[in-house]
Amino acid sequence: MAYPKRNNTSNRSSRNSGQKKHSGAKIVFGKNGQKYISAWNYSGRHGLLSFFVSDYKKTRVHKSKTGKEWANVMVKVSGEKQKPYIVSGLLDMATDRVIINELGMVINPKAPNGGYCGTFVRK
Repeated sequence: MAYPKRNNTSNRSSRNSGQKKHSGAKIVFGKNGQKYISAWNYSGRHGLLSFFVSDYKKTRVHKSKTGKEWANVMVKVSGEKQKPYIVSGLLDMATDRVIINELGMVINPKAPNGGYCGTFVRK
């Protein structure tokens, strides 16, 4: 009687490996050293959405009442079920987190596990 091969991973980690990743974000540098943020999010309702965050000629840095520095940025949203469109976002200069109020989403390239791109909920 042959026994099935066992892998060296624990039972818990093999259970979690079956789950798909639903979002991600990373910082990308262009040829001229310009910093961009690229992100994606998958949902059953909207399908795969990709986001590209960059500065534009009217980008300005503003200081909030709490002392944080924010820059207004351009976010290009592309989806498999829709035409690409552009929305405005706010970039937190200290954490590289982008908040898109119009869509209720946040992009955080420094989140663990490859970044996060998803719904934004205030606590």
